[in-house]
Amino acid sequence: MTSLAELRAIEEERVAAERAQVIAEADGKQRATEAAAARIKADAEAKLAAERAEQIRIAKEREDAERAARMHVEAAEAMERARLAAALEAERTAQELDLKRQEVAKKRPTWMIAVTMGAVLAAGALTWFGIDRYNEAEISRKNEEAANEAKRQAEHEMEESRARLVAMETDLAALDKRVGTAIDQVVAATSAAERKAAKDNLDRLRREEQELRRKQQEEKDRLAKIKRKEKVIISEECKRNSLAKGCM
Repeated sequence: MTSLAELRAIEEERVAAERAQVIAEADGKQRATEAAAARIKADAEAKLAAERAEQIRIAKEREDAERAARMHVEAAEAMERARLAAALEAERTAQELDLKRQEVAKKRPTWMIAVTMGAVLAAGALTWFGIDRYNEAEISRKNEEAANEAKRQAEHEMEESRARLVAMETDLAALDKRVGTAIDQVVAATSAAERKAAKDNLDRLRREEQELRRKQQEEKDRLAKIKRKEKVIISEECKRNSLAKGCM
């Protein structure tokens, strides 16, 4: 059975524990309050510092802008002063030159004026002569180009004509063999029908041969005409010098 002393001790311990808990809770609340106050103070100080820094930045930017504007105005004023000074100097120089020209004109003798006019007229004549020679050279150059182009065209046409003649010779050789074969077929025919068919084939081949030889002759005549035309083409160089290269 628990004694009274033990019960009293238990009660005292409980009361002490409750008191300690109350004290601890009070201390915790006090520390929390102090921490919150410290945070509020720190935030306020940080905000104040940021505002002060922003004010300093704005003031510096305003100062920089004012200084830049002032420097721009000063530079513009300096440029304007330099421009006015240059204009005044140019006007003064022009006036001096004009006065000198007037003095020279008053002192210039009559013979110098005549010589100057003669030089101007001579320069005009030389200019006209140079233009005339240039026009002649340009016409000569164009004629030379036309002659060369005509010569190249004639050479090209002759090459094509020769190529066609070679092809015709080849066709005639092949056709001649076919005619020989057709003649052999006529001779070897054993019936009237075979002989007629062979003869018709031979006649057809001979007509083809005759037509091909006619075209060959036309092509030869055309080639001869191109050659005659090519010989007639005389370049400007050959007109000036018959012994030049390609003119003989």
